[in-house]
Amino acid sequence: MMEQVKILIDLQEVMGQARRLHEERQKIPLEVADLKSLFEEREASFLAAEQEFETLKQQRREKEREIEEERDKVERAKAKLMSIKTNKEYYAMLKEIEGTRRTNVAREEELLSLLVRYEEAEKRLAERKADLEEVSGRYRERMVDIDARMGTFDDDIGKLDARRRQVANKLDPSLVRRFEIIFERRDGLAVVAAKNYSCMGCHMNIAPQLFNLLQRNDRIHTCPNCNRVVYYEATEIEAAGE
Repeated sequence: MMEQVKILIDLQEVMGQARRLHEERQKIPLEVADLKSLFEEREASFLAAEQEFETLKQQRREKEREIEEERDKVERAKAKLMSIKTNKEYYAMLKEIEGTRRTNVAREEELLSLLVRYEEAEKRLAERKADLEEVSGRYRERMVDIDARMGTFDDDIGKLDARRRQVANKLDPSLVRRFEIIFERRDGLAVVAAKNYSCMGCHMNIAPQLFNLLQRNDRIHTCPNCNRVVYYEATEIEAAGE
C-alpha cells in the first residue's frame, strides 16, 4: 500500500474519532433537557405563587389600613358627640357612626376571607419553594457532572485535533483539503478498500482497468462512483494464491 494512503487511513481514523466525540458531546445537553424543563416548570409555578402571595399581602395591608382609618373615624365622631348642641345634629352623628360601624363590619368580613386566602397562598408558596429547591438542587448537581464530562470531551477532542494536524502535515495540503471534503460528504468514510472489483464504500463495481491500476499501488485513485479514495486489498483467495 502506498505510504500516502496509509497516512490518509491514519488521518481518517483520527478524524473519525474526533467526529464521534463531537457527536457524543452534542448529545450531553439532551440528557438534562427533561430536568431543565421540570426546573423551568417549577420555577414558573413558584413565581406565580409568589406573585399571588404578594398581591394578597398588599390587599391585606390595604384592608387593615381601611379598617383602622374607619375605627379612628368612629372614635373621633364619638368624641365630637360631647360638643353637639342640638338633637338633630346629635342623631345625625349617631347615624353616621352606625353607618361607619356597619361598613367596618363588612370590611372585617372581607378581611377574614382575605386572611384565609392569604394563609392558603402562604402555604402554597412554601410548598412551591420546596419543590423548586429540590429540583434546582438536582439540576445543579447534574450540570456539575455534565460540565465535567464536557471538559473531558473538549480535552480529548483537543488532543485529537493536534494529532490530526500532525498527521495532515505529512501530506500535500491540496490532498488534505480534497480528503476533508470527501470525509464530510461521505459521512466520515473517505478512504476505502477495493476488493474483487468492488468499492467497499459504495459497493459498486470498479472497471477492470482501474482495478488493475489499483494493484500497482503507485498512485492515488478514487472510485468513479462515490469519489472516495480507494486502495487495493486482496481477498483471502487472492492472498492465498500469492
